[in-house]
Amino acid sequence: MKIPDLIGIKIEKAKKIIEDLSGNYKIFIKETVSPFIKNPYKENECRVVRQQIFDNTIIITVSYF
Repeated sequence: MKIPDLIGIKIEKAKKIIEDLSGNYKIFIKETVSPFIKNPYKENECRVVRQQIFDNTIIITVSYF
């Protein structure tokens, strides 16, 4: 199965795409936050900034803007 490029996509849309793949792949999501962002950062826009694929594992790094 071809894994789509998720970089730059908002996390809400990426999660929907990932749900379709979750039966075949292990999915890990890492969060990064700029030190310049004030709390509460989870209200800000969140996008995928990095995608790594290893065998049957997908690691997605997201960042809040």
